[in-house]
Formats: sequence, C-alpha cells, structure tokens
Amino acid sequence: MQFAGAIDIGGTNTRVALINTRGRIIRREQFLTPVTGVPEDIATKSAAVLMNLVREEDCILSGVGVAAAGPVNIATGTLENPPNIPFDIVPVTSPIRINTGFEPLLLNDCRAAVIGEVMAGGGKGFNTVVYVTISTGIGGGVFTSGKLLVGRGGNAAEIGHFFVDSTYNICCTCKNKGHWEGYASGRSIPNFFGEWIKIHQPDYCGQVYTAPDILSAAESGDITVKRFCKDLALINSRGLSSVIVAYDPDCIILDGAVLRSHTWLLDEMIEKIDRYLMLPLIRLTSLEGNAPLIGAAMAVFYPEILMN
Repeated sequence: MQFAGAIDIGGTNTRVALINTRGRIIRREQFLTPVTGVPEDIATKSAAVLMNLVREEDCILSGVGVAAAGPVNIATGTLENPPNIPFDIVPVTSPIRINTGFEPLLLNDCRAAVIGEVMAGGGKGFNTVVYVTISTGIGGGVFTSGKLLVGRGGNAAEIGHFFVDSTYNICCTCKNKGHWEGYASGRSIPNFFGEWIKIHQPDYCGQVYTAPDILSAAESGDITVKRFCKDLALINSRGLSSVIVAYDPDCIILDGAVLRSHTWLLDEMIEKIDRYLMLPLIRLTSLEGNAPLIGAAMAVFYPEILMN
C-alpha cells in the first residue's frame, strides 16, 4: 500500500495525516496554527509532525501534498497576505522540502478539498462539482470534466470574495467591502451581527460574542437572533446563487464548522437561492472536515488531474 503525507494549514488549526491511495486516513494529528514567532514555523512544525507519524507507522511516503488557506503562490511555494493568518508571506514548500526530503505539492485548501470530495466523498460520479466551505473564512474549489480548475496562480474560485451586500457595507478580511467572507464566515458573523443590531434592534441585551454563541442563541429561541439568522441565510444564498451562475455545477458540497455544527441553516439558505439556473444537488460533506487533507494526498497520487 502506498501512502502520501498530507498537511492542511488553516487559519485556526493545522492538520497532518498519512493517507492511502483509497483516500483513507491512517493517522491524523492536529495543532493550533502558529501565529507568533516566524512564518516558517508553520511549515516547519507541520513537517516535524508528519515525519514523526512516518516513524511511528514505519511506512514509506510516495510524496507530500499541502492544502493551505490562501492566497497561495504555487510558483514560489508561499502564501501571500493570507487574510486569516497574521503574516504577509508564509514560506511553505521550502521548509517542508528541507525537513522531509520531498518536494511538496502546494494547493489552496479548497481546491484540494474538491479533489477529496470528487475522489472519496459526495462528489463522486458528477461532471462538475463545486466545494464550498464556511469556516474561519469562506472558500471554494471547482472540479470539472476530470480536471481541477486551478487558475493562473492557483487561486481560481476565491468565492469568499464574491460581492453579496451593499446595505451594511461591512469590510472583509481582505480589506474590501461587501464580500461574502466579511459577513458569513465564522470569524465575521459576530461583526455582522453587531452591525445588524445597530440598525434593527439597538436595545438588544443578549450576551452573544462569538459565532457559536449567536447560532446557539438562535437554536434556543432568541427571537432577535433568529431574525438575524434569516438575514445571514440571505447573505449565504446570494453567495451560493453566484456560485451556481458562475460554474453551473451538477453538485455543490458544503463544508466548514459553521454548517456542520448548525445544519438547520441549510434549508433557509437553499430556499432563498435564485432560480435563474436549475438548482443543482446541494449536500453536506460526508468527509467530516477532512476533504482538504484527502484531496492533498489524492493530488500526490494522481497529479494528472492538475494538468489543465
């Protein structure tokens, strides 16, 4: 059995795994993404964790795939001004090469994730699949006719930066206004709620500070927060409407901690999607948040899917 090392560098957590050719995770470790020290620490620690897994499992690697929250620069092997990681430039491939002996394959995390879904998850059997994650940030990946949509620098389908609103004019993590990620990501929901409250319920006295607080309050019946969540669903539906008209997919796979933990959001999101084009199949991931890891490994085993 062949094994690939897979690394998923996220804005909050970094995960490292050994994965076989069937997309099965053999071992997996997770740690908080380092946000102090030097930017090389992220990749250096990831490589150290991976090589420790290799020693413990006594296996031989076929290669190393890296999924990373972008923007990525596949030519230089770096992340450049990632909005959810507090460094301007994050070297990825060089520290991993030095510490593992492999030239790593670097992909944006959502581009890796759509590969994982197509080859081992809910995207099997479809011609055009779009992966959408609503987590710390919002991102997407597109797979069509047997190939990954990569783009000139590896950043095709940055759907979190689709324009979705001009009413609240909220600033996104990328410093521009009105973007999907600036409203509906786990990091941005509290800010959106604060701006929404100023307009709709300035005397609200509820104690909600984080995205989980807000969504849990809605689940518990807080009328004000439930009203807010209807507008949150509308924002998400605008993003999904743009995904549908941009890519005309057969299937959309939804992922991310926000949706996996609060599946009740889905029905209202889907109900509000524009019907300009026929609604595709929309389903939650079955890979339990591991799609980027699995996809990074599958890209090592099947590099031809990256050849546009």
